[in-house]
Amino acid sequence: MIKSSLIDQAYFTNKKDSWEKNGAAYSIDNKKYKVIRMSQPHGNKVKKVVSYKTMYKSDGLFTNKSGNLLTIKTADCVPILISSKNGIGAIHAGWRGLRAKILENYFSLYESKSTSSSLAIGPHARVCCYQVSKEFEKFFHGYVVTKHGRHFLDMTKYIEDFCENNKIIYEDLGICTICDKDYFSFRGGDNEKRQYSYICL
Repeated sequence: MIKSSLIDQAYFTNKKDSWEKNGAAYSIDNKKYKVIRMSQPHGNKVKKVVSYKTMYKSDGLFTNKSGNLLTIKTADCVPILISSKNGIGAIHAGWRGLRAKILENYFSLYESKSTSSSLAIGPHARVCCYQVSKEFEKFFHGYVVTKHGRHFLDMTKYIEDFCENNKIIYEDLGICTICDKDYFSFRGGDNEKRQYSYICL
């Protein structure tokens, strides 16, 4: 497990970490948190957590209530954890979500330009390994790298540029789920298993 060096109470797990995904509560430093999950349909919807729900049909969550733990499950998509004085957020960002502007949706709904936000980019499929078709150049212009006739999508750079353009402080763990065997990868053949990322308030 890796703890964010930028955001307090933000964590990224790998294959070696145990996580009871069906649990209703989780304890950190003797404090119990309500576990909040998403269905993650690879879209751009971001939901605000309300007291009576623990599962949301979305790819993004926001909460400003203490005692909530927001979770993301991934195996090549990008887990993004966010913190500001307004609250905390969690985003599941694959290429479909990024193309559909899920980052823009989150920050337009729950953060203002005057708010100082911090963002942590977790393990995901990176430009070294994430091969895509040439048509991706149409909607990720400048973020598709061509090597030996093959095309690779740089989701990391896309997110970093978004942060820099919006004056968001960020960190990137620098881990590729495809080439690092400590992580589950859908491209690597892990069709069912996932690692979890979470942040709590």
